[in-house]
This record gives sequence, C-alpha cells and structure tokens, in this order.
Amino acid sequence: MRAHKKFGEILLQAGVISKPELESALAAQALSGLALGKILEDRGLISDRDVIAILSRQFRLPFLENLDEVSVSRAALRLVDCDTAVKLGVIPLGAGKTTVEIAISNPLDFHTLDRLAFKTGRHVRPVLATPAAILKAIKRLYMQEPRQDLPSETRLLILENQEQYRAPIYSALRQDGYFPLFADTVEEAVGIVHKDAPRLVLAATDMKMVGSRVVLDQLTRGRSDSALPVIALTSNQTAEEEAFLLRLGFFDVLHKPLNYIRLRARIERALRFFHQGATVDSVRSPGRPTSATINE
Repeated sequence: MRAHKKFGEILLQAGVISKPELESALAAQALSGLALGKILEDRGLISDRDVIAILSRQFRLPFLENLDEVSVSRAALRLVDCDTAVKLGVIPLGAGKTTVEIAISNPLDFHTLDRLAFKTGRHVRPVLATPAAILKAIKRLYMQEPRQDLPSETRLLILENQEQYRAPIYSALRQDGYFPLFADTVEEAVGIVHKDAPRLVLAATDMKMVGSRVVLDQLTRGRSDSALPVIALTSNQTAEEEAFLLRLGFFDVLHKPLNYIRLRARIERALRFFHQGATVDSVRSPGRPTSATINE
C-alpha cells in the first residue's frame, strides 16, 4: 500500500490528477485490489505512457519506448521464466554476473523487485516500459517461435486479453506438445487465422466491449462452418450462458478457471471431429500436469 500511495503522490505533485481524483481512485483500489495506475487509466485520467514518463523523470530511470526493437539473449530469458514474466509484468533485457536489467512499469513495486533479485540472484536494474509494451515483448520473446518448421496441426490460437489466464494456458498447452498463438483483440486474432492457419481457436467471450456473437462472426467470416472449430472460454458458469454460446455456433464451451484435464480432452475431441484425428500424440511430451486446474 505504501508504494501505491507514493505513486499517487507523485502524480498529484506533477499536476496530472487532482486530490479528489486521487482519493476516489485509492478508495476504488482498496475495494478492487487493482493497481492504482490501472484505475486511473480506466477512468481516462492518465495514459500508461504518461505514467511511465513521469516516473522516469522522477526517479531518473531510463524509459524504453522502442521495446519492440530490443533483442534479448536466451541466457537472460532463462533467468525469468514465462509464467513469472506474465504474472509480474516484467521482461529481462540483459544480464551480467552480478546484475540483471529488467523492464518494469512500476519502479515503486518493491515486492516485485525484491522477488526478482531473489529469483535471479542478481541486483536488479529497472528500466521503465509501458505495461502494453512489456506484454507485447513477452509474447514476442517467450510465446512466439519460428513457425516455418512447425507442424500445422500443433498450432492453436488463444484469444484472451486477461493476463492471469495467458501464462497458465501457454504452459499447459506447450507441455502437451501444442504451439499456442496468442491474440489480445479480435482483429489480431483474425489476422493470425489468415496468416498462420491454426487448427483450433480458444476464444474468450468475456472481453469488454466485444460481444460473443461478434467474436465468433469475425473468426469464422469467409470460412466454411467446418473449417475452424472455436471453443468459447467464459467466466459465466450458468447453464443459460453455455446454451446461448452453443446456439451461437461455438463448438464447445469451457468455464474459467480452466480445468486442464477438461481443456485437453475438449481440444483433442475438436481436432478429431474437424481434422480427422489430427492430434499431437507424436510430438507431445511424456510429462503430464498433475494439477486439475491451470489457473491458480
């Protein structure tokens, strides 16, 4: 809480927000548990770039605006695994014998900085970047691999913009031999469908401002009904919601938090039904997750 208060005071002193706006946002933060910056951004009071620019000036830390162009060594990426990067919202940039450079959006998050120092065994040197840029870098550096040599039957597309679900889905599917491709928006998902021809789509239907009918229509537009199975991922666990999604045309429905055993079975069932037995038994790793849920 101390870090959040300091962050708010910095924005207040910089004249970005007023005292009543800060007090209202802090009250909302106490109720929701969301980051203060996220609340202010959702209210249209600041942008993530505004926040990073202010923090950069305040603490004299570098602000990396061209994270898309940065290359990172495998040695640096191994210091922070994909699950940790997603959960903490960080990306390693480089490492020496005693230090590691980490892109982070909140330099006042001392708990995360201490955790990274303990995990890597190195002194952490923070570099500031926006949350959106960090998430995009995580997708590029951890979740995207060269595609030309990948069997087409291993490609699955996940349309999901909630960070807490992305890393567990990625880890579970990669352990089972699949290659997950991620999209944050329907538009990005449509582009991946046309470019990479995934065999199946797992599509969140609880994204803000996007209805489930729009999600399905956009993903299947211009394709025959039998060409691409789309499985809905929903936080609404009512029978009415499941019936509604099935009537819309989704092949199947899975409820969040996702059960790994059920997820694997539904994927294999859809691939057998649509692609004549196209599963990844030949490339699946022998290990099996023992936990029933993949979102903890």
